[in-house]
Amino acid sequence: MIKYTTSLLIQLKSAERLSAVCQKVITPKCIFLGLIALILYGVCPGITGAFEARQISLDQAVQLAVKNNQDLKTAKNNIRYSTLTLEKEKNDYLPLVTGTQNTRLTSSCGQSDSGGSGYTADAGVTVSLNLFNGFEDEASFEIARHELSLSSYEAIRQEQQVIFDTVSAYLNVVKQLREIDIARENLAYNSQKEKQIKAFYDAGKIPVTDLYQQQAETADAKFNLLAAENTLKKARLELANLMGTGDFDWGEVKMPEIDLWAVPDKININRLIQTAFQTRADLLALEKSVSAKKAGIREAAAGRYPAVNLSAGVTSTYSNSYDEISGSHSGGDNLDSYVGLTISLPVFDKHLTRIRVSQARVNKQTVILSLEKLKEQIRVELGEAVADYHTACETIKVAETRLFYTDKAMESADKRYRVGKAGLTELIQIRSDLVESGNKVIEAQIDKILKIVSIFFYRGDLGLSHLLGKELS
Repeated sequence: MIKYTTSLLIQLKSAERLSAVCQKVITPKCIFLGLIALILYGVCPGITGAFEARQISLDQAVQLAVKNNQDLKTAKNNIRYSTLTLEKEKNDYLPLVTGTQNTRLTSSCGQSDSGGSGYTADAGVTVSLNLFNGFEDEASFEIARHELSLSSYEAIRQEQQVIFDTVSAYLNVVKQLREIDIARENLAYNSQKEKQIKAFYDAGKIPVTDLYQQQAETADAKFNLLAAENTLKKARLELANLMGTGDFDWGEVKMPEIDLWAVPDKININRLIQTAFQTRADLLALEKSVSAKKAGIREAAAGRYPAVNLSAGVTSTYSNSYDEISGSHSGGDNLDSYVGLTISLPVFDKHLTRIRVSQARVNKQTVILSLEKLKEQIRVELGEAVADYHTACETIKVAETRLFYTDKAMESADKRYRVGKAGLTELIQIRSDLVESGNKVIEAQIDKILKIVSIFFYRGDLGLSHLLGKELS
């Protein structure tokens, strides 16, 4: 088994060779820390210096994404809307106060039999209060309360999704930068090898076929470098889009300095699932939705009960009229008040209440089915994530072993080619395997980190404040 310390780096020996692997035997607890040190501190040698002033850390990238993500802004707007809805439902318990005022002027001037004018004004205040409406107000208040909690949980899950996507995109940029390093080293090796082979050909030691073959290999190395650079551009665009910035030339990623935990050899999948059932925000949101649908049944059933309303009011009327023929005034000021109780009994509502109750029950059952489906999905997601993590651990070991021995084979083949005991085709094939092995190591190392992040995401406690900061158990 090949094990690495935290100071382990893939050393580039020369333009003719890729990485030679230094190895030390250490305790199993340090293996993962060594792996992380390899990824986070040594994967981009020589690239970040030019952009050091404009580097962006993982924390900065995540914070920008959380700040600018449109879906997360929408989720927070939903919280504000639900808060206002809850406030409206609270206000339904308050009485309704209405004030009225009416003014009227009359005139009979121009008529042959009479003449005069009048003025009438009335004002009043009415207070109405619902005493009982079949518990509809209580049910509506419960619905609004549960929907506010639901909106809050949805916002939490959306933030976790943004963090997960941003971490994935960030590490993808790290991977592409490392693959560009490998592609550049491969191009440098092939360019120098082409010069050596041309010198051998000019000296008459090798046929022209070897020169043509190496020239084709150099061109292929240039193509691979261009393809890797194009892939990096796309990865950077994706990360910039997630961060919500229009500046796609923000320099290079900064290797994160985070304290990572020692992952146990065996992960208790059942404990992970039970934790997810308690912490997954989308699951908790569905549970709140079930509670809201239960209250919706009570709200729909309110139509079966009578409604009782209390009303009271005070009105004042003032009138004044003048008769031009007799020259007399008449009028007065009246003050009236009243208190009333109204009871409305549902006799026949064309089966509207019965249908609404049935619809509410169907809605509740639909959400319950969605809840059970999500629980099954969580079991599958965590099961697959843990299996993928163990596979990633083994893949790293295999990839590093392959890289080590392919590098040794490259050394041997290069020496044998120099003395004419190996053909160029064999050398090119081993060199191609070496480049592929280097990329596989980087891919496996990044993949292992992503699998750990995905376990936290599927468990439901991947948060900005403790990103990669909890012990996995």
